[in-house]
Amino acid sequence: MANSGTKGVARADRERQLVLCAVEEFGRQGYAGASTERVAQAAGVSKGMVYHLFGSKEGLSRACLEAVGPDLVDAVTAAQESTDPRQRALDTLTAIFTALAENRHAWAVIYDPTLPDGPAGQLAAGFRKQLEALGTDGTRQILTVAGDHDALDHELLDRMWQSAVATAVRWWQTHDELSAEEMATRCARLLGVLMPPVEPGGEKSV
Repeated sequence: MANSGTKGVARADRERQLVLCAVEEFGRQGYAGASTERVAQAAGVSKGMVYHLFGSKEGLSRACLEAVGPDLVDAVTAAQESTDPRQRALDTLTAIFTALAENRHAWAVIYDPTLPDGPAGQLAAGFRKQLEALGTDGTRQILTVAGDHDALDHELLDRMWQSAVATAVRWWQTHDELSAEEMATRCARLLGVLMPPVEPGGEKSV
């Protein structure tokens, strides 16, 4: 039974509150180390309330993934319009940071290696597959525009990009003082160093 602080709260609102707390718990601790009791304490409810609403720890995890996965995939999908490599990379990173602004631990929930091989694990794998496919398509188009059709070049660039994105997001998790906008600005500055704009005529500006 929930404590008295839960009286008068609509079920949908209570579920949203618990999911918000659970995303941070799963994101920080991983599924294996996460505690439904800590989630309940953070939300100010009993552990029984968590199981009443979500059925199990995996049910709570699945609800977290359903809350954060589609928005992230949609945001990254919408950021793939530019054919300019530097702009496309920046748009993608900006979309990720913006989508994670409310809870930057959502990325770790999707990319959690400790998720069980059940409904939650399968759901996360589906979101990962969609995100990674977008990255793969983006790196392929960038090389195609540059006239590079080497399959191994694409494989290597794809792995470098996927790793760079994950590293940037995980680094951001350790810097709570930086907003999504500040991260986008920082990445734009670094991309400007690594990928200088091309001036008309093909010369890079320095």
